This record gives sequence, structure tokens and C-alpha cells, in this order.
Amino acid sequence: MKTVCFLLVLTTTTLSCQTKPKQETATTSTTAMASEDSASALAKRPGPDTPRSAADRLIRALYFEHNAKENPFREKKDRTLVDQFFAKPVADLIWNDALKPSGNVNRTTLNLLFNAPDAAIKKTWVLPAVIGGTRAIVYVTFENKTKPEELKIDMQQLAGRWRITEMYYPDGKRLTTLFQQ
Repeated sequence: MKTVCFLLVLTTTTLSCQTKPKQETATTSTTAMASEDSASALAKRPGPDTPRSAADRLIRALYFEHNAKENPFREKKDRTLVDQFFAKPVADLIWNDALKPSGNVNRTTLNLLFNAPDAAIKKTWVLPAVIGGTRAIVYVTFENKTKPEELKIDMQQLAGRWRITEMYYPDGKRLTTLFQQ
């Protein structure tokens, strides 16, 4: 009898002490993602406390590791380096121009990372990325003949990887239009 009473009390206690029903978890909807990709989310400049991200690390690799030896704009034998940094439509423009005997851009005197001659570039800084959903903006500042200039790099996250979709140069030109002239 004591065992039956004990089991009855134990069962009653267990049922009364169950956890609360599960609360709804916040999920990101496609409309929220679309609003994050908007221009207004990307219009702000990175602040001093903005953390580094994979997007600006890719740009840092492009400017500091590949500028001198393996500049993707000067590559004519293997497309792998171009595809590592640029989205497919932009990579196609760069590669198709590189394969032409006389492309639209003189790659020997002009460094398209800056749209300026190599000798004119002295210092380069890559600021942290401003990220909004699957888009990011990275600002690169540099000295061109001792004059500070800035370019803006527009990026898109494709299959989990950041790729460059456009570069806006200080003189108002865009990378994609240089290859379409």
C-alpha cells in the first residue's frame, strides 16, 4: 500500500513539474533577409568597433597577398585565381578580356585593383566590411601620388562564399564598364 501511494505521489509530482510548453523561436524569414540586403542597410560606414569578417578578409588577401605576385587582373594562364575573388559574371568579363590579344584594358601599366599605375600607389588600408544579409560593402583607401583616395567594393555571398560583384573607383568608373568599352 505504501508503495502504491508513493508511486501515485511520484506520478502526480512528475506531471505537475513538467516544463513549460515550447515557445516560438524567432526565425529569419525571406522578407527579413530581403530588407537586410537593402541599400539602406549597406549605406552606413564601418565604425571603429566593426568586427572583421570573411568578406573583408577576402579583400585583404586580394590587396596584400595577391597584388604583387598573383594579381588576378594580370592572370592569363589559369582562371582559378580570378574565380577565387570574383562572381561568375564579373570573372567572365575579366577572363574574356585577358584572353584577347589586345584587351580593353592595358594590364601592364594599369593596376585594376586601384585603376592606377603601380608606381603611384603607396599605402593601402582595407576597412571592415559592412554586411547586410548576403551583400557586403568593403572600402579600400590608398594613397595615389600622395593623394588619399577610396574605392568601394560590392560583394555578394554565393554558395556560402563572398565574391566581388563590382568595384567603384575614385574617378567614378566601375570595373564592369572598363571591360565593356
